Amino acid sequence: MRFPKDEYEQRWSRLDAKLAELGYDTAVIWQRTGGSYDRAGKVWYFTGYASHASGQEPSSGASLIGSSLAALLFRRGHEPELHITEAESTVDPRYVAVERIHGHVKNLPAGLAARLNELGIEGRVAYVGDDFLPLEIDRILRADAPAVEWCAEDAMLDVLLGVKSERELDLYREAGAIATDALTVFMEKLIAGERQCDAAAAAASTIIKAGGGFQRVSCHTGPASEHYMWDYPLYGYSKEAAKPGEMVRAWVYGPILEGYWLDPGRSSVCGTPSPQQRKLIEDTVAITEAIMDVVRPGATPRQAGVVGDRLAAERGYGADMGGALWDLYGHGLSTFWNGPIIPSHGAAEFQDDHAYWDVDRPFHAGQVYTVETFFREPGIGTATFEEVFIIHDDGLERLTTTPMLFW
Repeated sequence: MRFPKDEYEQRWSRLDAKLAELGYDTAVIWQRTGGSYDRAGKVWYFTGYASHASGQEPSSGASLIGSSLAALLFRRGHEPELHITEAESTVDPRYVAVERIHGHVKNLPAGLAARLNELGIEGRVAYVGDDFLPLEIDRILRADAPAVEWCAEDAMLDVLLGVKSERELDLYREAGAIATDALTVFMEKLIAGERQCDAAAAAASTIIKAGGGFQRVSCHTGPASEHYMWDYPLYGYSKEAAKPGEMVRAWVYGPILEGYWLDPGRSSVCGTPSPQQRKLIEDTVAITEAIMDVVRPGATPRQAGVVGDRLAAERGYGADMGGALWDLYGHGLSTFWNGPIIPSHGAAEFQDDHAYWDVDRPFHAGQVYTVETFFREPGIGTATFEEVFIIHDDGLERLTTTPMLFW
């Protein structure tokens, strides 16, 4: 285990208190495992468990149901139980914090339901995974454990994941150095006119040599980058190379170290920028920095979003982000990105449609957070940036220090 047992016990204690606050005695936390890093973090966070599976494998009739899924059964006052579709013998005890492991090799939901019945659990049970849990799993759970009332609480863990111990912050500093090195070499090679795939390979190699991992190393170059976030979205890079005078951008993201996510990004120009390109990129950097200046303990994501909206309007940028995918100005980080979220393009009037955004929850010291910006000038290009940092009472500690400007 990267962390000693007492680190996990502190996490269990915080989860116990959260369940008490919400009025639950029992919770089931689901995750996808086996190469699916995006939604594999929450059970990992509480146990250190990751699957050997290759990915989200299909069920095989009655012989295998729940492949590449795992569930954490948490009862207040008890050590958590890990329920998996692999045999207990496949779990290396060096990496897992829990001792109670139930391997349901044939049918994960049926095995979990049987355990709930054995424990006499009835009534309201909180669960995390409502937006990805397969219907097949849900049907079996409801049929085999009819006394349980399943209550979706997908945002329940966001506040817990936003609280970082000193050990976690030190790990994030290490991860930030790795992400910085990877993103810097990625950008340098794109700016030099090397092929996207070669630049991405250098970035990925940097992360792997440091013992880390990633979900994507993604980029785009040339005129099409104004309209589409990544070139060849299946992988996030192609064999194309930027020509002199074309805009480039690169992003490094995923579980960079021990499952903890970072997702910094930068934009620049291959060769010498035109005055219009220089203005677009420098404006985007200035707005990024101005939003970061608002992110302090006690301020709210909405307040930061209002500043971003005002500065974008003053500099003549509207809501059209071209091919950019994320209509926001920043988010929290832990085992994936999580709330609260800085709203963009209408922050003052933004209305939560999901507790995940939580735009009026104040920032706090020790929080790992990002600010990201996407601005487009038709015919010139789209500039995108993202910076990752720790929030302190007296300012921000940058975790990613790749240059914002490459001139």
